[in-house]
Amino acid sequence: MYCQCYSILWECILMFSCISVKAGKSISIPCFYHYQYRDHVKYLCKGYFWRSCKYAVKTNEADPSGKYLISDDKKEQIFTVTINHLTNQNTDYWCGLKNTALDNGVYFQLLVTNGKCLFL
Repeated sequence: MYCQCYSILWECILMFSCISVKAGKSISIPCFYHYQYRDHVKYLCKGYFWRSCKYAVKTNEADPSGKYLISDDKKEQIFTVTINHLTNQNTDYWCGLKNTALDNGVYFQLLVTNGKCLFL
C-alpha cells in the first residue's frame, strides 16, 4: 500500500493502484475526500485518461442499468462506488469530484480475471 495524493482536494488515499477481482463478481471501492467538499457531487469516471473518461455514475444521478452504484458518507468524508457484473472490459476508473474550477480525480485499475492463477 502507498499514499497517493493527486490534488489538495483529496485526502491521501490508502489503496492498491491495481486491484484484482474475478469476472462476474462485484467490487466496492472507497474514495476519500477533504471535508470542505462534502456537499460537492462525487462520481465514478470510466476510462484510462482523465480528460476523456466518461461518467459511470454520480451521487446526484442513479445509473439506470444498475451496473454502478454510488453512496456518499459525508460524515466520514468517503464515497463508495460499487461495480457489478465485472468483465475484462471493466478496467480503468477514476474516483471523481466536481469542483467549480476543475474536477479532480484519483485513478485506479481493475484486473478482472477468470479466477485462475497467473504464472509468470
